[in-house]
Amino acid sequence: MSAYPRTSKKFVRRVKGSNLLPRLKIFIYVLAAVSVILIFFWGEFGFFRMWILHRKIVKLEKEVLTLKVAKQDLLWEIDKMKNDPDYLIKHAVENYGYARPDQKIIQFVPVDTSKSDHENISSE
Repeated sequence: MSAYPRTSKKFVRRVKGSNLLPRLKIFIYVLAAVSVILIFFWGEFGFFRMWILHRKIVKLEKEVLTLKVAKQDLLWEIDKMKNDPDYLIKHAVENYGYARPDQKIIQFVPVDTSKSDHENISSE
């Protein structure tokens, strides 16, 4: 007689034909893949968050560069106004309409473009 107890053929077939182990491996692999995707693509340090922050950094760097150029322009204009009397006179005439007593200022008034040409001709 054998040292092991006898088992039914039905039990042996169920144990040997079990697909539990391959299913468990597939489940673990899928769970690991989903976890990796969630960790790397969502969350505080996820790919999408880092991508959005990178775009924001690039935008702010462009804005900083634009502001630096504007600052240099203003510093140049301040220097010209302090040290160049001709530029100061030109600036006063162009922006404020100042002139010396012996000068005449000619201003061009823009034509009202809301009226059609036909109305202008008929009113003359």
